[in-house]
Amino acid sequence: MKTNIVKMSLVTAMLLSSGAYAGHIIGANPGDTVELETQFGFGGWNLDDVVVSIVSVTDFTTVTGTFEPTDGTYTTMVVGDSFESAISTEAEVRGLLHGKNWPVGEPSGIKIINGDTKTSNGKPENCIMTTSYLAAEDNLPSLTNGYLDAFYDNNVSTTPAPTLCSSPFQTHKRFKVNMLPTTVADVNTSTGGYGKPIDLVFNLDTNDTNASTQRYQVLQKINNYTGLRLDGYRVEVLDASKQPNAGALTLSLGIGEKEPSVGNIWGVEDMANFSHGLWGPATTEDPPHFPEDGFFDSVIAYFPVQLNEFNTTAYTLNGPVQGGNYNDLFGHWLPSKWAPYGIFFDNDNDPTTDAELVAFWGTTPDEASDVNATPAWHKGQAESWAEPTTVELDAWMASNLYSVGIIEDTLNLGLNYIVEVGDNTSDQIGATFTIRITPHVSADQTPPSYIDENGTYILPPGLDDNTTDDNTTDDNTTTNTGGGGGCTYNPNSKNFD
Repeated sequence: MKTNIVKMSLVTAMLLSSGAYAGHIIGANPGDTVELETQFGFGGWNLDDVVVSIVSVTDFTTVTGTFEPTDGTYTTMVVGDSFESAISTEAEVRGLLHGKNWPVGEPSGIKIINGDTKTSNGKPENCIMTTSYLAAEDNLPSLTNGYLDAFYDNNVSTTPAPTLCSSPFQTHKRFKVNMLPTTVADVNTSTGGYGKPIDLVFNLDTNDTNASTQRYQVLQKINNYTGLRLDGYRVEVLDASKQPNAGALTLSLGIGEKEPSVGNIWGVEDMANFSHGLWGPATTEDPPHFPEDGFFDSVIAYFPVQLNEFNTTAYTLNGPVQGGNYNDLFGHWLPSKWAPYGIFFDNDNDPTTDAELVAFWGTTPDEASDVNATPAWHKGQAESWAEPTTVELDAWMASNLYSVGIIEDTLNLGLNYIVEVGDNTSDQIGATFTIRITPHVSADQTPPSYIDENGTYILPPGLDDNTTDDNTTDDNTTTNTGGGGGCTYNPNSKNFD
């Protein structure tokens, strides 16, 4: 461990002493060695204003280990451990960053990958992504366990395989930033407006002699844990002095950048969208990413995004969610305190994989304008919003394969954009640059149909009021004896990304 600390100290000293910083962020390359209990791709995310905690998944407050921010090493983790990275901006904690629980993921939650030549369709060979590892079925060509517990598997000789920019679909590539109430504390809710920013700072590589512009796809989600409805956001890229610098730092939305044929990397509805498994059409890949239409709608639910004239800021038009029926179901972008309940089916009897949503608690889109509509359990749009029968509900509640919990992906917005870091040998940017994320509060703070006039849940029959707070993550699971039978309460959803 002392060797690693010295190594990172040398990197820091070089950053401070050198005036030349080219476009690469400190990180890892595909094929680099995975070291035991050391974060892969460490060093690019600047942790000066971040506190990384190793915690128990039962409550995310019980500390079970330690993380060393100088070199990315951490104490031994076991099943039941996770992590939480608290991000401060202007000396105030405004964001909590989460990834997957051990052994799928490791702290600190963000890694940098450089030189992934297997990316396609014009996507950059570099990316900023989460610190996850690959399941056996995604770990090609070996098809051996790529999770972190592979180090401890005495029966299989294998090495953990980090996710890369080009890793297969649904391999947990996106890091998640929970935007906290501190980001909106001073906003007038009757008029709405931008809140306070969350800054993610990154370290440029002083050893980089490549003078060409380096492009990084940012694989992330921003999640509404602010306590207020939102109707958009703003992303800015800033230099070391926290100022825009269009000559050396810009953003791209991938327009006209698809290869080999000319086109856009992402459609307008793909730059800031809610879970495709909830809102989106069936797709036709082989095998298809989404073999069926979304649970709520076959139309993507999204915010339109555009760039400012200098390409240093990406922002939404600030209003209702476009496409799909999100607004008719839930109104403007939901905060976690109003996340809807769902019933989930563990269709493969594997708690580490995503479960299938089979019903939600609320009102249907055709009831959106009915002030007398009352919440009930409903199946999805493919089943015409039918209410489950008593027999079905009793069978679900009696089975250990079914669970009741909030549908967290109604809070989570997946972002697609690119940061372009130019040649900085003339010291234009500085040693670091910042991605700044700022939520926009909606002027419409009307509660959804399943929240009463006192601001509390109108709960499904038999379910106790044991809702999640604003700081939990989608991997946190607890039980609720009020759920009935074998049905457990999961305060956070299963992912569809």
